[in-house]
Amino acid sequence: MFAISTDELNEKPILRKMVICKMCGKRHRIIYGKQTLRDGTEELSTTLAFYKCNNELFLAGIDGRDIR
Repeated sequence: MFAISTDELNEKPILRKMVICKMCGKRHRIIYGKQTLRDGTEELSTTLAFYKCNNELFLAGIDGRDIR
């Protein structure tokens, strides 16, 4: 289980397009999921942001904020 309050989230910095991985030290691109709208179209969702390192996903951000 993971919990973060709105106040804590608002104190975090804005998430950038690339992050430096704490596992390997390299830069990785941020990946966002998609959400399906009521009309059936899809758009990017910034609710959760991830990056991939060695074929594993790591949580990087919530609602556009860097939570690492």
